[in-house]
Amino acid sequence: MKILFYQWNAFMQKGIENAFKRMTIEYDIFFYQFADGESWEKDEIFVDKFAKSLNKCGYDAVLSVNYVPLISNICEEKGVPYISWVYDSPIHIRNLETMHNRCNRIYFFDRGQAEEYQRMGYENVYHMPLAVDGSVYEKMIQTVTTGDCNKYQSDISLVGQLYQSDFAYLCGPLDEYDCGFLEGVINAQLKIYGGYFLDKVITDKVLERLNDSYRRASGNTFTLGKRELEYTLACEITGRERYMALALLSKRYGTSLYSKDQDSRLSGVNFRGYVDYYSQMPKVFSLSNINLNISLKTIRTGIPLRILDVMGCGGFVLTNYQEELLEWFTPGEDIVIYESLEDLVEKTTYYMEHEEQRKSIAWNGYEKVKREFDFESRLRRMFEDIGE
Repeated sequence: MKILFYQWNAFMQKGIENAFKRMTIEYDIFFYQFADGESWEKDEIFVDKFAKSLNKCGYDAVLSVNYVPLISNICEEKGVPYISWVYDSPIHIRNLETMHNRCNRIYFFDRGQAEEYQRMGYENVYHMPLAVDGSVYEKMIQTVTTGDCNKYQSDISLVGQLYQSDFAYLCGPLDEYDCGFLEGVINAQLKIYGGYFLDKVITDKVLERLNDSYRRASGNTFTLGKRELEYTLACEITGRERYMALALLSKRYGTSLYSKDQDSRLSGVNFRGYVDYYSQMPKVFSLSNINLNISLKTIRTGIPLRILDVMGCGGFVLTNYQEELLEWFTPGEDIVIYESLEDLVEKTTYYMEHEEQRKSIAWNGYEKVKREFDFESRLRRMFEDIGE
């Protein structure tokens, strides 16, 4: 088997390459970084270069991390299977029509997202949890210096965005009733762990009412799609939860945020800036007593890559509830799950005071992901699906 592996500035690619080598799978890399999100769907230079590369050898399949509509169309024309493994939620494309292409094998880490697309009639959509390769991080962890300890040690760490959304801007043209309605939706979803209902409450009738206001305010030049509104609300909800979690915990423990984002209201948080995924992030995870995961609310059921990355570095993770976590992990044994902000504070306090138990859970989590979330088994399943 020979694979054309499309790469961009994505996660998981080193793990996939290592798996290819262990599986003795022949592959070539085609690297191209699109200018922006819209270029995924229209970029003539990419189409020309990628089509020429695909023609050079008799590739059995094309593989990419995340789904690229342009690749799907090229593979459909050439009759080459296209495997895409999606770690984003949602997928950031506007036109979903290419997902009907027969060449596709689209694997979503989030079962809830996969099922949604299946209900919409996309036949080549499947569920596949993500994977982690601890060997990618081992060298970084093994070379930790005293300077690294001074730089990255922390009681509590969160690596990720604050999700400062456009919600306030979108509320500007709306009347008091609609602003209150959206605020009520946010507050309700914020309190529910393990259940996603934004797609159900943002009905066509609600969306049309909101768009009437946007048309009047913009001179008929602006409207909002359902997926865009859902995503904005999900970002607002996630941002509020992360803000409240950091505010509560930073009053009790040394709390660090690794992000390009800042919020002047979080005066007790140590803003440490962006960390590189491969060279710095593993040190953060291994040197933090507790690593927080607060999932983006568009993730319906799935296990985010951040959780697996923390465990793959031997770190202790404290995460919000996600349905699929209980299919793989045992709370209190190899992972710790909180079910409310009050529960988050209580569990943080408990595990900060019980170091040996915390270390045991981190070790068990590391062993679990090394054993059951390996790239080889995931890729083997994908390649078997091509032959079916």
